[in-house]
Amino acid sequence: MAHILLVDDDADLIARNAAALEADGHAVATASTTAEGLDAVRRGAPDVVVLEAMLDGAMAGFDLARTLARDFPTLPLIMLSRVDEYISDRELATQDRDDGWMPVQRFMEKPVSPDVLVYEVDHLLPAAH
Repeated sequence: MAHILLVDDDADLIARNAAALEADGHAVATASTTAEGLDAVRRGAPDVVVLEAMLDGAMAGFDLARTLARDFPTLPLIMLSRVDEYISDRELATQDRDDGWMPVQRFMEKPVSPDVLVYEVDHLLPAAH
């Protein structure tokens, strides 16, 4: 059984994704802000973190991903987002990127099927152990 942390401010998606991951045999913790997410990782070192890019009313999920990648470099991260609703393709294409800009193993556009999310989490678990 792996420990999965879901960080998202959408309670319905948290509930749906948590149910799917728990049905797959995982223990799930949740957080709805970047501060809660960072605190949860520091307290419990999950095996995988699934986080929303657009947290706290802005793109704070990207900042959280960079912090987690820096402080917990072996922790697999999956980022879920509807970022295309907030940022144009042109703006995304012109972002100054380096290897640390979006340090996640998977980036998935919302809504993500719970079955696909479970598959991606399970796929990343060997890298976590």
